[in-house]
Amino acid sequence: MYKKLKKIFLVITILGALFTNTYTNEIKEVQLIDDFSAELLGEASNPGPAQKPPVKQEEQEATEGKNVGEEQTDKQEDEIVENKDENQQKEETVNSEENSENIPKKSEVKEEKPKENLGKIEKITEKNEKVKEIKEDKNLALEEVENPEKDQQKYEMIKYYSADGVEWELPGNFRAVIVGDTKGNVIFAKDADTMYPLASVTKMMSLMVTFDEINAGKISLNDSVRISKNPLKYGGSGIPLKAGQMFVLEDLIKASAVYSANNATYAIAEYVGNGSVFSFVAKMNKKLKEYGLQNEIKYHTPAGLPTRVTKQPMDEGTARGIYKLSIEALKYKKYIEIAGIKSTKIYNGKISIRNRNHLIGENGVYGIKTGFHKEAKYNIAVASKFEDTDIIIVVMGGETYKTRDGIVLSVLDILNNNYTVKNGLIKRK
Repeated sequence: MYKKLKKIFLVITILGALFTNTYTNEIKEVQLIDDFSAELLGEASNPGPAQKPPVKQEEQEATEGKNVGEEQTDKQEDEIVENKDENQQKEETVNSEENSENIPKKSEVKEEKPKENLGKIEKITEKNEKVKEIKEDKNLALEEVENPEKDQQKYEMIKYYSADGVEWELPGNFRAVIVGDTKGNVIFAKDADTMYPLASVTKMMSLMVTFDEINAGKISLNDSVRISKNPLKYGGSGIPLKAGQMFVLEDLIKASAVYSANNATYAIAEYVGNGSVFSFVAKMNKKLKEYGLQNEIKYHTPAGLPTRVTKQPMDEGTARGIYKLSIEALKYKKYIEIAGIKSTKIYNGKISIRNRNHLIGENGVYGIKTGFHKEAKYNIAVASKFEDTDIIIVVMGGETYKTRDGIVLSVLDILNNNYTVKNGLIKRK
């Protein structure tokens, strides 16, 4: 009996020892798992009073036998930098893996860029825009594209005769011409009643409508105009513009009248049209009817750009219609004053422009408007003084700007050689 009890007690003791050892190991394993989890999550573990955190032990071992000073601080900073670099590498690896599996759209990539990179990109973009603006500003002083081949080409000289019997010998390198005074007396005309594309000669009416609003007191030359995105869509001749910029209306008018800037003209049209370019064009055509020119001129845009750009019908007119419109334009003194500027600076002196009309100041020429695109060729409406009398010359469809200007100069020579002013009227000598 005693032996049996002894055996049972021994078995219980052994089982108890095994159970106690297993339980302790499980507790240790659980503690290790908790510590490991806390370390991964970046949380501080709460060791008991008998245990010291491993990190602090390592710090103690690392600092034994050393003075606490700059050396220790430098080491800690180096460790922080190394840890930061490792974390960045891990993040880059994760991001690259994610991107390889799920490539986002371009728009999403832009949104997910780090703030640091965004700042750099913004600075680079701003720098590029400034460089672009400088280049564009520099280009504003350039002449129209030279075409030496067409300029030097020998065109057939054709003789025409006006009603008073004067011979007008002109080269066959243009479409139409008309010459007359400001009273409507036409001296000479050739193909003056055929409709042709106007190009930027269209801007004459745009500026007249704008000055109507100014003269009526509805707007002012000093008004500030906020540039929208719409004018930025139109290329060709233009000044540096950005959406959100504020421009003085007078500067936009100068850009349109002097440099023939398309984007400035659209900005004016939006402003005067209360945000609607179509409303502005309606004002242009309404004014045509007031002058009785609705059958001689057709407007569809404010700047005269071709259909391939505007997706609107071509702005067209006859040389005679533009001659009659020029007579009315000369009544807008401020507009004509601006149109006669050879060169100037706008936007607080930051943008330099020069007149597209290269005849300004030559042989009494003081206006009015030039125009060009591929379909229209080179057009011009010129106002000039002839023996203290105002005359208007309209040339349409010149092969180059130099040959077009050459026609104007030839007309002025013929006038000087064959005509004089008597009682305010231009008469044959």
